Amino acid sequence: MKKGLVSVVIPTYNRARTIERAVDSVLEQDYPEIEVIVVDDGSKDNTAELMAKRYGGEPRVRFFRIPNSGVCGARNRGLKEVRGEYVAMLDSDDYWLPGKLSLQIRVLERYPELSMVWTDMDAIDTSGNVVSRRYLRTMYGTYQLFPSPLDLFEKEEMIEGNITCYMGRIADALVLGNLVHTSTVVARAKSIFQAGEYDQSVHPSEDQDYYYRVCRTGPVGLIDVVTIQYEIGSADAASGSHRMYELATSAMKVFYRLRERNGDNQKVPQSVLKRKETDLYKWVGHASFQKGRYADARRYLMRRVLRIPFDYQSLALLMISCMPFPSAVIRMIKSVGNRGVA
Repeated sequence: MKKGLVSVVIPTYNRARTIERAVDSVLEQDYPEIEVIVVDDGSKDNTAELMAKRYGGEPRVRFFRIPNSGVCGARNRGLKEVRGEYVAMLDSDDYWLPGKLSLQIRVLERYPELSMVWTDMDAIDTSGNVVSRRYLRTMYGTYQLFPSPLDLFEKEEMIEGNITCYMGRIADALVLGNLVHTSTVVARAKSIFQAGEYDQSVHPSEDQDYYYRVCRTGPVGLIDVVTIQYEIGSADAASGSHRMYELATSAMKVFYRLRERNGDNQKVPQSVLKRKETDLYKWVGHASFQKGRYADARRYLMRRVLRIPFDYQSLALLMISCMPFPSAVIRMIKSVGNRGVA
């Protein structure tokens, strides 16, 4: 591994619209020692032609094209090409703000015990307009389980000006849900390789599973400042409402996997774990109902209302899912509602 070099892994699929913006945001950083590894996951648009034309003569950019295998496969392929002491992640529809990389490298050099650092972000729409500032804690609701940063981290340090970095061993908290946004990450390559590969079988909750393993390699740090623009609202967004069932079921799978893996080392109170499990019952139950998987909906909604009997929305869905031909019942209810509006 080349000392000081940052290897930036960018997976992409049909993102010719945004890939140049992402790559340029890396090349324009004031930190000089970088290599950009773009992995095209079998795009059907003109990504390959665009990359060849724009960056064919740029020695800092390497481009690889693979058969479509999903974002985990593309990231894993990129990680095999890493030559740097540090690894940074960037999704091809996001982009970095100036000074991001140098700030994070300075923190990693100042605190050699840290395996990884990440930051906050602003959310932008597909036109590039900021729609939500400091979006990290909005996107990742797990933060709400920790009223104070020091309920999650072990210490805080003022690193530059008024920028705070929270540090500690937080792997146990990742059992409850993800806390790390991929495009903000810079990690030591040795920690990335120790964590292993991304697991496509738990997509789209692979980040939680992966960063749990990275956090197991040592203390990590959240630099509490915005360093990227995160695009939301595109048709292929991983968190779109059309993927709610996939999101909910993968989140439950990862929760049980990590809870079992953590075993008796669990520092999170059992009451909090139980609350999280109960919330997952609701999420999976509602998503299953919307998907028309009524047997699954009954199973998880029943578990939810046994713990929280006064969740009337879940109770109503449970009752409908237990009826013969629940789809017909839903259509009848909608029809009555539409006549009432008319």
